[in-house]
Amino acid sequence: MARFIIAGSKGTGDPTMATLPFTPHKELKNKGMRSLLWLQAEAVVLAKKGMADGVQSGGLPALKVLAKTILSQNIPLWEC
Repeated sequence: MARFIIAGSKGTGDPTMATLPFTPHKELKNKGMRSLLWLQAEAVVLAKKGMADGVQSGGLPALKVLAKTILSQNIPLWEC
């Protein structure tokens, strides 16, 4: 089974780059693959309750929705 570590380093100041690391996890899980979301540098603030709520990038789902999916599917989240 394939495993993926997907890292993000951008926070609320760059909504597109903040959202991108959250996008592939649902599809990977649906295909039987494992993934982990690793937030580092500025992206660590996104793990704080409520911080993802106002992040929206054109053409991508709201970060709040993606974060809720990751939590509901028990996808590991690392912050450093």
